[in-house]
Amino acid sequence: MKGYESLKKKWEFDQTFNNGHSYINKYFVLYVRPSEKKGQLKIAFCVGKKLGYAVQRNRIKRQMRHAFQSFMPQVAKGFQIIVIARHKVEEIDFFMLRSSLKSLFVKANLIDG
Repeated sequence: MKGYESLKKKWEFDQTFNNGHSYINKYFVLYVRPSEKKGQLKIAFCVGKKLGYAVQRNRIKRQMRHAFQSFMPQVAKGFQIIVIARHKVEEIDFFMLRSSLKSLFVKANLIDG
């Protein structure tokens, strides 16, 4: 089991965008909102079409999911999270992607430093 659920419904995205807090760094934008169900972690990884054709976008999403799974046990439960890749993310390697994503989760107080 992967330990988290995916955000899929439009209304879940709308609630998270409208009622959540945003955190930004050079490579990602993170939207965080407390979930109605405590102990449940729902997350979505998004890559816009400006980042390339489908194969490139899917590769970035796979890398984002894999990076997240490396520190997922440390992430606080009870949140809805949207992670959006920014344009510069295609220029970095996996290890930089993972450290950048983790630092954003620390900035959002979802992981203890």
